[in-house]
Amino acid sequence: MNKNNEKVEELIRELIDRVAGGVGLIIWDMRPKEELTDEEMSIILGIEINEVRRALFALYELGLAEYRRKRDEDTGWIEYYWKIRYDKQREVLRRELEKVKRKLEEKVKYESENIHYMCENGCVKVRYEEAMELNFTCPRCGGTLEYLDVTNAIEKIKEEIKKIDELLAEL
Repeated sequence: MNKNNEKVEELIRELIDRVAGGVGLIIWDMRPKEELTDEEMSIILGIEINEVRRALFALYELGLAEYRRKRDEDTGWIEYYWKIRYDKQREVLRRELEKVKRKLEEKVKYESENIHYMCENGCVKVRYEEAMELNFTCPRCGGTLEYLDVTNAIEKIKEEIKKIDELLAEL
């Protein structure tokens, strides 16, 4: 596995862990060759069916799993047959990275366009206008609201955006 594929795998695993949890990672690592029902996965993995379903639907929401429904002839119950979409991992990763990048760019814009004050005790962060209305006094603890220099925070966010751009270029 080359370095680029290793990075993609690492990032996709982080994403799955965050969205579908440990059970999602177990299902991802299972690498089933054919469709399986949620019940079959539950039995194979020895994990409660509701946990398996929760993880599968989280993977589905990401675009990393798909299902088809089929009515069981004997019971009349509808069964879900799941397929994990390993072929979609780069597409999903790209989409999620672009989403994070947009949020970070919005944060840079917001922080750059506003002046903030923060309670000396860390209780609240407010915009300048609100700090004036509060007479530069924290509404929670009565402490002083002090000017908050966000220059370093903005630079760190811009560095993160740059890292995301580099990752996107590799995908």
